[in-house]
Amino acid sequence: MVEVEPMLSEVGDWKAYLAMDVEEAEAALMRCHARTGRPLGSADFIARLESQLRRFLRKRKPGPKTKND
Repeated sequence: MVEVEPMLSEVGDWKAYLAMDVEEAEAALMRCHARTGRPLGSADFIARLESQLRRFLRKRKPGPKTKND
């Protein structure tokens, strides 16, 4: 149903998140994406945006860039 890694990095307190009603959970997810500036959508949608914009939009591991970046 969900890709584990994106949800793990976006939801800090799972107990509170799961206790929210659907509208409140969606609003929290939208606030998180608004705060980071990353687009909200499916993996396919994000991949299409990255392809069109020719830049990374997904959260990547922190640290120095590799030579391939």
